[in-house]
Amino acid sequence: MRGLALRRPTSKRWLSWPAGTIRVGVVFLVGVAVVVALVGYPGIVRDLQDAAARGNEISYADREIAGGNSVVGDQQAVYQARGRIPEDATFRVAVGEGYQGESELTAMFVFDFYRYFLMPRRPANDAPWVICYGCDVAGLGEEAAVVWRGEDGISIVRVGP
Repeated sequence: MRGLALRRPTSKRWLSWPAGTIRVGVVFLVGVAVVVALVGYPGIVRDLQDAAARGNEISYADREIAGGNSVVGDQQAVYQARGRIPEDATFRVAVGEGYQGESELTAMFVFDFYRYFLMPRRPANDAPWVICYGCDVAGLGEEAAVVWRGEDGISIVRVGP
């Protein structure tokens, strides 16, 4: 049993060079990390709760339309188009030359948004359903009938019978 005697580390050995310096540095860094965690944790949790609360305040329409809110101008127009245009029908988007829109992105990207949002409806150049952003309805033909009109110069038009 003589060979199994364990030596206790002494403070001199624990602090000896070079391993001792590393040990002291590790203990110091762990201590700093614990203090930072104890001080910062409540603030981090509070910030996450605030972010979650802001997320809960977003309406279903804002969540569904998401990035399209900066493009479409009127969420009601998007829902009216999806509700009125049959799923097996085709549509087109017409933007009038003078249409200002929600932003400068509207004229450039409104067609792409509707192409995605109205699936499985398909875009076509000669489609009977027209989503009109400030376009000239009379220029769509004699059989053009406005089936919905929004406040921002957006309308849904059915061309033909």
